[in-house]
Amino acid sequence: MFLGAVVGLTYGTVILSFMSGVLWGFATKAEGAQAAIAYALSVIPALWVFFMVTDASANSTIFLAAGFVGLLLLDAMYSAWGLAPGWWLRLRVMLTVVVLGCLAIPLQA
Repeated sequence: MFLGAVVGLTYGTVILSFMSGVLWGFATKAEGAQAAIAYALSVIPALWVFFMVTDASANSTIFLAAGFVGLLLLDAMYSAWGLAPGWWLRLRVMLTVVVLGCLAIPLQA
């Protein structure tokens, strides 16, 4: 249970779900139709990981990585809308590169 790949998937699942909450927080700054869209989009990372990361397989690792790429796209959208702080997207790009690198390690085995 505490093998590297399983721990990485479990931790990645928690973080991707947590990031839905961060997007939800950004959505509180929106108004009207934009708020409805922002709230709806904010739950996608948590739903993605819930339905797509189902075991410790390579497929789940790939789906988790795809979830982080999708999250980065959402981060870019929220930044473009002015809902995220100015520094947010630079941080998220760096962290996404690190996460994708870490998720690629078990795929090499």
